[in-house]
This record gives sequence, structure tokens and C-alpha cells, in this order.
Amino acid sequence: MVATACGKVILLGEHSVVYGEPAMAVPLHDLRLSVVLASPRGAWAPVTAWQGDADEEATMRLPAIDPDGPTLHHADQGLEDASVKPLTIDLDDDAPEGAEASVIRALGTAAQHLGLVLPLPLRVAVRTGGLTSGMGTSAALGVALSRALMAWYGEEPDPQRVLGAAAAVEGLFHDDPSGIDHTVSSLERPVWFEKGRPPAPLEGLPGLELVLLPRRSALGTAEVVGGVRDRLIADPSLVRVVAEMGRWTREGRDAWLSGDRAGLAEAMTAQQRSLDRLGVVNDDDHRGVEQALDAGALAAKVTGAGWGGTLLALVDEATIDAVLQAWGPSALRLRVE
Repeated sequence: MVATACGKVILLGEHSVVYGEPAMAVPLHDLRLSVVLASPRGAWAPVTAWQGDADEEATMRLPAIDPDGPTLHHADQGLEDASVKPLTIDLDDDAPEGAEASVIRALGTAAQHLGLVLPLPLRVAVRTGGLTSGMGTSAALGVALSRALMAWYGEEPDPQRVLGAAAAVEGLFHDDPSGIDHTVSSLERPVWFEKGRPPAPLEGLPGLELVLLPRRSALGTAEVVGGVRDRLIADPSLVRVVAEMGRWTREGRDAWLSGDRAGLAEAMTAQQRSLDRLGVVNDDDHRGVEQALDAGALAAKVTGAGWGGTLLALVDEATIDAVLQAWGPSALRLRVE
């Protein structure tokens, strides 16, 4: 069974969205994380419930799973063969350390939230499809795993169930996630998002030309978000910066909807300054932003957590080639409507 989920980029509102301010994000339709579920023994008859004693060996906890976390059940079919592993994880060659354990926890969490039994023994392959820091990789993982598990049992991937399971997976990776990442990945539409409110898909948008520079952050998202929280506690005046980001997000949305590209560029530039004040912009980020601006970008900023992660530039037809060249062969062209 194969399922995919797209990544996302936040145009405006990263970090401030955690504190109730709005954010605006768009899907990356062409950058998709893929999940493959397969039985190592050929045909598999999925089970919907374990009928035996829960204390028997048929109930197991896999290594690297939180002892208080989800319990994974398997049927007794095929496991009498000691050569068959209950669960095999296959990842990209450049997957970070600890990724296998994270996928196991995500798989168990998604199954538990969906009320589905993991059909062990199982092989799970995950390919990130070019998604890196700031592109919603963990959210796409939660969405794709949920879609794959539901499809395995012949169920339609109901968007609300997928959203709920993906949210549970996001909670494994991020401290108090805002919810915007898995919402965009699940809906696959541009979204206006405010924490605690239903997401509002954005319709009738004028086209935008963007350039992405995928990079890996030097710090994990939870660590960066935690650092912002600590700085807000230590310096309450930074709350005004968060509120200012909310104002610029609203102005940026209105500018985009009205076709005012210069107004959107102004909002993105202002947010980059605010992100710098929040302490999530490092020297590599500064250099990358300056490279894009020197090449003619209308605006450039970090997207996502920051601290060396993916960069985003707003361009037009006259400047896009120069920005792509300035950022090098890793840079990607993105058309958003």
C-alpha cells in the first residue's frame, strides 16, 4: 500500500502562530513524502482485533517506543518463523540519527489514534521526496502514514480522521504544535490558519512566483520553538514583536488577495526582521537572505523554524532566474495560486 503527502511552506506567521496569531501557508504539491506498507510474507489477511490474552506475547512493545506510549498488536500468522521481523523500517540513506525510532513511534501513534491494529509483520518504507527543515516533513509523515493505514484496511482516507491522527503524530515531534503544518499537508490547499479555529482555505489568489532554498536546520524544531518561548518569558517586551507579526500577516494576506505584490513583499520583509528579533535567524540565514535580495528578490526570509533551515524568496519573472542562480543548484522554483 502506497500513500503520499505534500510538504508546506509558511509565507507569513511562523512562530507567532504558536501564540494565537494568524499564519498563511501553501502546499508543496511537487514535493511529496511517500510511505509504502508491505507484508514481508506476501499476501496478508489484516485483523481488526486481537482476540487473545493481552498479556500474551502477541501483545508487544517495540524497542525505542515510550513505555507509556501506544501498544502495537500483531496476529500470530507468520510470526512462528523467527527469521521474519515484526517490523522493518527502510529510510532514505541520509536520514538523520534516530529517524527509525521516530517512524516507529509515529506509526504506532497514527494507528492508535485511528483505532486500527498494526498488521504485523510489516515492512515500512519512507522517502521524504526532497522535504527538509521548514517544509513540514513530520506533518507529511503523519498524513501519509494515516492515509496508508486506512487504505490498508480498505477505508477511505477521511480528511478529519487523517487530520486527527496527523496531529497526534505532530505532537511527538514538536512541543505544542500550532497545527498549521499537518492542516496544509492534509488539505493540500493554501490555508489561513489561527490556532484553535477552523482553517480557512484561501481562494481566488493571484499567482505568485517563489524560490525555495531547501536546507537542514542546525537545531530541531522543538528546540528552536522552546528557545523562543524561553526568550519571551525572559523578555516580555518581545510579546509586542509577536503581535506585530500577526499584523503583518494580515496585511500580507490582504495584499496578496488584492494582487499587491509589493505589499506582500513588505510584509515578508517585516516578518524577517521580527524573526531575527525572536532569535531564530542565524548567520547562514542572513547570508542566504542577502544573496537573494542582491539578486533582485522582492523579499526573502526564513520559513519554518529557522536557524539554518529552508529559505523562501518572493520573485517575479524578471528576477527569478537570477535568484535561482544566486542560491545554486539546490534552489527550487515554486508557482503558487
